[in-house]
Amino acid sequence: MPRWRNWYTHYLEVVAPQGMEVRILSWAQMIILLDGSKGAGKSSVSEILTKHLDKSVPLSLDNERRALKNQKRNRTELNREAFENIINKAKGSLGEGRNVIIDCGLTKERVSILEHLASDTKSKLHKFFLKASYNTLLNRVRFRDKTKGKNTDIERFDEVFKIIHSKELGDFNVIETEKLSPEGVANAILRMVNK
Repeated sequence: MPRWRNWYTHYLEVVAPQGMEVRILSWAQMIILLDGSKGAGKSSVSEILTKHLDKSVPLSLDNERRALKNQKRNRTELNREAFENIINKAKGSLGEGRNVIIDCGLTKERVSILEHLASDTKSKLHKFFLKASYNTLLNRVRFRDKTKGKNTDIERFDEVFKIIHSKELGDFNVIETEKLSPEGVANAILRMVNK
């Protein structure tokens, strides 16, 4: 790592005034994966990372699924097509020299596909799992749904929570979001990816 980059990173972490908006320049092309249960903060963190990481493209499974024309298929089929769209968009963005931030529930198969994509495009892959307690996550989802005029589907929330929290996290960096704001989570991620 160049000496001046160490100084620059030190400046951002220690010298830069707190609250000062600082754009982090990407030094190597990267894919940042954000996984976690509903309410973990993946979308909010993705939005903040996109603002602070140069040449970044956010990709969300939820957004891709909502954009599909035929919504009458089951969730598994919709998710499969939405993930294929994420991969195609990620390939295009990486080919243009952009960084990619992916907000998505990740299975072993999806992680393997993304690992191959990172290898093929010579991109650095960073994996993060955003975690909080059941009650914190449920309260966040209820608040979000209420602002959208929706009722929270607790049965679906419980189903996703069980699936997500039964995963083996392997080489994922786990970030406890219980007491951190989305900005705090994003800052922790930026520090890790810029080491």
